[in-house]
Amino acid sequence: MLAKIESIAVDQALTGRRKFSFGTITVRGTGGTPEPFAKIAHPLEFRRRVQEQIDKLQESGKASAATQGR
Repeated sequence: MLAKIESIAVDQALTGRRKFSFGTITVRGTGGTPEPFAKIAHPLEFRRRVQEQIDKLQESGKASAATQGR
């Protein structure tokens, strides 16, 4: 499912950012509608970690394609 994520937007009100570190993330998939998830703890960290996993998936796919092309 990670390969189908196009973007993750983060919306944090000032109170959520400074006092409680929560916010809303909106996940947009390929060809799909945005899916908001409210009251997520540490949403910027969440987005960063998801992006790391997507990057690893893409690197793995590139390595696999290079190996098959030999």
